[in-house]
Amino acid sequence: MDLGLGRVQALLRRVGSPHTRFPVIHVAGTNGKGSTIAFLDSILTHLVGLRSARFNTPHLVTARDSVRVHGGEPIDETIWDRAVHQTRMADARDVPICATPFELLTVQTLLAFTLMPPESQPEILLIEVGVGGRLDATNVFPRDNVLASVICPIALDHEGLLGQGLRAITQQKAGILRPQGLCVVADQTPALPIPAPSAIPSPSAEVLEVLQSECEALETRVVYTHIPWSDLRMTQAPGMAGAHLQCALPVQAAQAARDATRAPSVAIDFRVDATLARVSGAATAIQTLWALAHDQTPYLDPWADLRARIRARLTPEASPRLCEALSRCRWEGRCEWHTLGDVPVLLDGAHNEASALALRHYVDLTLSRHPAAGVTWIMAFSQGKDVSSMLDVLLQPREHVSQRVALVPFSTPVEGMPWVSPASPHTLAELVRLRGLEAHALASLGAALAWAESEPMPSPHVVIVCGSLYLVSDFYRNGYSHRRLL
Repeated sequence: MDLGLGRVQALLRRVGSPHTRFPVIHVAGTNGKGSTIAFLDSILTHLVGLRSARFNTPHLVTARDSVRVHGGEPIDETIWDRAVHQTRMADARDVPICATPFELLTVQTLLAFTLMPPESQPEILLIEVGVGGRLDATNVFPRDNVLASVICPIALDHEGLLGQGLRAITQQKAGILRPQGLCVVADQTPALPIPAPSAIPSPSAEVLEVLQSECEALETRVVYTHIPWSDLRMTQAPGMAGAHLQCALPVQAAQAARDATRAPSVAIDFRVDATLARVSGAATAIQTLWALAHDQTPYLDPWADLRARIRARLTPEASPRLCEALSRCRWEGRCEWHTLGDVPVLLDGAHNEASALALRHYVDLTLSRHPAAGVTWIMAFSQGKDVSSMLDVLLQPREHVSQRVALVPFSTPVEGMPWVSPASPHTLAELVRLRGLEAHALASLGAALAWAESEPMPSPHVVIVCGSLYLVSDFYRNGYSHRRLL
């Protein structure tokens, strides 16, 4: 993977600089970027009434899935095909730029928004960083277009590309900050079981130190999201997927990074499904929009009307309507429930140790309502991942819970990412057997689902598909998603 901004900037110029046409919320981090953007989209669409559009990667089935408009629908196929054609022609024109697949995808996305009919073009873009931030192809927006740079929870990942350790990774993520801009930092507390323990672990000092230093150097305004973990209240309903979490979230306006004081906070009630990713994503989205709506820019603000529209709708009194907007959020493949015959299937794209820990906490919470249960794990992992750490987290023994594991490959090549390949199922099966569990290396996701359905387990029985977003893509691509539980 060849990171850098030269090619993508040249290509954007060739297609008319579409990145200068829209205001943007730019989102980096290791975990929770997608869920944060999905909640931002849902709030802006269903509470505020703005036309928002979002760009998330990797895609679900095809590259067009990365580009969502009108509250989550893939962009029109005809418009997308025009953007793809024009971008590729521009890339090959005169002296070819030879942009990478992700750079082409980024430019196609931004160009496609400008090709939409004027009355349906987005009023605000929600853009997810691909890898890192500083040298990522999405890091091309002018300062005045970036309404907020959002830093989601940071953990170890992509160290071969971003550098060794949290400090180096955080410096790369912070590369999306803009001079005198607005930075919103997600709650960086490590993944917690739910209900939260009385002693909440401290966020990484390294991450916060780097972010604070970068904000001070760039004279940004910054606000740190604070989730009151100990105050989360859980409600439950019948069935595997019936739990919700709610709390009063303290939100505040951003202050200059060098200002030791903090703005007074206001409490906004919210409620989401009982997963850490949803709690963190919703909280970060709410804090982002509150800070954006109340931001005081030191320069002439071209987006003052947009801020005013958000400010008028996002109020403490609007909490019931906010909860309704959050409930309409759909983010495929993240703690998402389906069915296989009569068996519930939990689909989650957890692909690093931190997201695996969050998934395992959710599984434990779900199973806590049942005295005994059977779990069939169906897993795939990309080459180069720290599989042993993820297996240690996901396959922790639990009293009265029987566990077995199917290891499979995911489909290749991955569109736009030819370097991605799956780890060997046979090698993975050996790692699982070392942990004392039944393990089967199978040829495909379809074979694993058939095995899970045909071989009985203690009731209730749940199938969990996880380990890779590319495996989640296979679940959708092959039509297994037609029966959705929630």
